[in-house]
Amino acid sequence: MKPRPIGRLALSIERSRPTMIPSAVRMTTTFIHHPGLSGPFGALMDEYARAAEDFCRVVESFDLLRFDAERPSNNPSTISPRAICLHVIGAAHRYAHYIRKALGVEFVERYEADPARLHSPRDVRGLLTDGIVLTEQTVEPLLKATEQEIQALSFAVRWGPRYDPEMILEHAVCHLLRHRRQLERW
Repeated sequence: MKPRPIGRLALSIERSRPTMIPSAVRMTTTFIHHPGLSGPFGALMDEYARAAEDFCRVVESFDLLRFDAERPSNNPSTISPRAICLHVIGAAHRYAHYIRKALGVEFVERYEADPARLHSPRDVRGLLTDGIVLTEQTVEPLLKATEQEIQALSFAVRWGPRYDPEMILEHAVCHLLRHRRQLERW
């Protein structure tokens, strides 16, 4: 029996199939020390690092004039790309400190990024890395925690709702995505 000819659609689908499963490729990043860990925190830290990379890629495309360009805003954290970056860097640390407080370890009640350390768009990557590495170190004891143990670490955040460590990391990823999009439109 002769093989049937492949139709155009089937041939197109066959050609578009990846030769390697993308998830099988180990992610490399400067934002976390242990990419590719299993479980919800491993996945969230990988996505946090990916979102940080995308955020920094956009910021690093800015020259100093654009980085300091101001627009009217009711929120002082969003009047310029520099202000947005300071806000994002501070938030990365604050998310880690919320988790640290819930774990009963040393924490800072309200971390604020130091504006004097942010001289140019190139400085954002290192400052953001500090906050994300702190988060990675903070969640390390939770890698093997049960869902019930994680949910028991519920805490209130200053803007109102209650989060657990997994939820605050989901928020952290989306926070970077939202501000990356905002900067792309600047």
